[in-house]
Amino acid sequence: MAKAYLIIYNVLFILLLPIVVFTVLFSNKYRKEFFYKLLERFAVYRPLNKGAKTKTIWVHCASLGEVRSVEPILDGLNNNCYIVLTSITKSGREYAQKLQKVDFAALLPLDIYPIMCNAFNSIDPDMLLLVETEFWASMLYTASVKKVKVVTVNGRISDKSFAVYKKLKFFWKEFVRLIDVVIARSRDDADRFKFLNDGKNKVVVSGNIKYDRDFTLNSKREDFLLSREDFVFTAGSTRNGEEKIIADVYNKISSDCRAIKFFLVPRHLSRIGEIIKILKNRNIKYSLFSLRNFNSDFILVDLFGKLQNIYSISDVCYVGGSLVDKGGQNPIEPAAYEKPVLFGKNMHNFKPEAEDLLREGGAFIVENFDDLVGKIKMFISNRQLLEKVGRNALKTVNSQKGAVSFTIKIIKENLNA
Repeated sequence: MAKAYLIIYNVLFILLLPIVVFTVLFSNKYRKEFFYKLLERFAVYRPLNKGAKTKTIWVHCASLGEVRSVEPILDGLNNNCYIVLTSITKSGREYAQKLQKVDFAALLPLDIYPIMCNAFNSIDPDMLLLVETEFWASMLYTASVKKVKVVTVNGRISDKSFAVYKKLKFFWKEFVRLIDVVIARSRDDADRFKFLNDGKNKVVVSGNIKYDRDFTLNSKREDFLLSREDFVFTAGSTRNGEEKIIADVYNKISSDCRAIKFFLVPRHLSRIGEIIKILKNRNIKYSLFSLRNFNSDFILVDLFGKLQNIYSISDVCYVGGSLVDKGGQNPIEPAAYEKPVLFGKNMHNFKPEAEDLLREGGAFIVENFDDLVGKIKMFISNRQLLEKVGRNALKTVNSQKGAVSFTIKIIKENLNA
């Protein structure tokens, strides 16, 4: 049955491909990435020089966030492992290219069976590691044909994704069951994987590997031209619809508090021009982070890869994608720097992490503009509360560590089996 479904899947993939290409070419967000390393989308790689390394592990991540999360696992693998890392996005691939543990980085090939066969022939992996929810029918089927062991790490299926997978279970169960071991991040995620594969493969719970990342940074407030007296609020990874709220919050807060600094870090830098219009319409004097002349209290971050540093020197952090229905972003990142975390109710992409922080008193939900203003003012006026909530946030992160060592143990057991 899997073979029949694979044929249908590939036919549909090829038929829909021109529509996808047309959409991408007329998209401000993705057009610049279309021609980036285009041959890699067809599994055209340079020859891999594996030297004396005896095992090859192909790690596949969706985007930058997953690449970062898997770093501690890569560090824990044996030195005789040749690591190939693929990503769907340009930013993920570029970041992977810089990692010392990664021997070869590339974009994920199109999930068409002949192309995937070429990819497997070129990489010749002993194991395929899929991070979180990377299900690709042709990839999984090819791995099965080539007798490559497949392990899902930090496996998760969000509420929205699970609703879709449930409706299409008749299709996806034929491919999810080809995964040899699922290392799920939570019991709920494990149950969802078991439902999809009808108990055909091994599912274990590790906890979330994102808690185990190294969050050590040497950033100082002086690096950002800030003083100890400044109250620094950061809105990170914001999405369309949130910037207007953040701008209005700034106008409200700054009228009452002069020693305030707002950092706005959009999720997609392609929207900088759009956000500048929002700020100008509200008569907000702003500085662009790239110019380094922070002569205003509102800094719009227009450079990639700065969010972690800014979180680390902030007082309070808002995690974007949560006041609008985008599923939220990772609240562990500001929490790991001992910062109180604020987010909206739409955190279904990071539900366990959000629930952990709320339960331990390291985060608060904000419902709207008024609520966000109220929470920020609450922390401005109560330094003891700010420090307490920050400690609770860090305590939550530290209490959840350990998933990486468990995951590495399972990987090594299966790699040497």
